[in-house]
Amino acid sequence: MDRRKFITGAGGVIISSHASSVFGETEIAYPSTACRPTMALTQGPYLTPNSPRRSDIREDSSGVPIKLEVRVVDHEWCTPLSECTVEIWHCDANGLYSGVDNIVFDPNTLRPTDQVVDLRDKTFLRGHQVTDGNGRAVFTTIYPGWYMPRLTHIHVRVMWRDVQWTALDTQLYLPTDIERAVYQTATYASRGPNPIEVDRDGVMKGDIDAVNDLTVMLDRDGDGFTGSIEITAFAG
Repeated sequence: MDRRKFITGAGGVIISSHASSVFGETEIAYPSTACRPTMALTQGPYLTPNSPRRSDIREDSSGVPIKLEVRVVDHEWCTPLSECTVEIWHCDANGLYSGVDNIVFDPNTLRPTDQVVDLRDKTFLRGHQVTDGNGRAVFTTIYPGWYMPRLTHIHVRVMWRDVQWTALDTQLYLPTDIERAVYQTATYASRGPNPIEVDRDGVMKGDIDAVNDLTVMLDRDGDGFTGSIEITAFAG
């Protein structure tokens, strides 16, 4: 049995190591370590409303294909959660997001510049699905490019039956050995490898254990890869 300390407060439960002076502390037992809630991370500046419901999110984006399976399970009993909306979005091979003004960062200072790339009229590499009876949603996409000042990642939002308070925002990472090989292929080679490592990442800030927990293991599949990850979410 896995036991984790949670802090209980008005309106719900939050994971914390610093809030016990404000809220009461409660121990919650889980059937196994597999049921520990998936780490929530910032949704970032590039979430857009009304992403299309679709499995193949590529449109005309070039890059190494990935078939990504997300399986959502309940936070109490590790049972599959159907009727969850799973939304993913990420940048293209050039480090640009559709649907937004892309902020351009200085590679030396890692600070935003005054430059933006306007792709507000585009919808590539965004989409959502509703999980089936096995808690599964499968997407066809490409290997993301990189942008400053971040590790290569895929954004994920999971929401149970469109109930907003259940929404979990997190990010998925990819194996570094595969990334090195992918970034040498034609679509990505002009930009070279990602210069940002975990200690300089603007979100993870050196937390390699958290990155490893959120890394999708990939298997070669033809000219691309397949991968799957399990996300533990709160049901209503």
